[in-house]
Amino acid sequence: MGPTLVPGENGFDGFARYGFRVPFTLVSPWSRRNYVSHRLFDHTSILKLVEIKWNLPALTFRDANANAMLDMLDLHKPAFAEPPHLAIPIAAADPSSLTCSTTGPGTIPPPGSVTG
Repeated sequence: MGPTLVPGENGFDGFARYGFRVPFTLVSPWSRRNYVSHRLFDHTSILKLVEIKWNLPALTFRDANANAMLDMLDLHKPAFAEPPHLAIPIAAADPSSLTCSTTGPGTIPPPGSVTG
């Protein structure tokens, strides 16, 4: 049995295989807690999610066949409605550190004079 595609045989014939693996982390109030998805996603999965959310047509054959990240989201019950309150006191700002300076950080060397 030969390979699915022979390099250079037909040039680019559309979406036939995935490229490099890309690590992905979803951070959202709607993400499922302690959930690991085992579905295959690629860069166009984000586009697919946008197309589903706003009922838009697919732009290409690739995003039409991509998996949307819906299994990682719980759109009906967000993990928290408001951000949690962190019990960290706000440091009092020193008024002198908030003033602007017209002198700048010091002398700026002319372009091309710094080597390294």
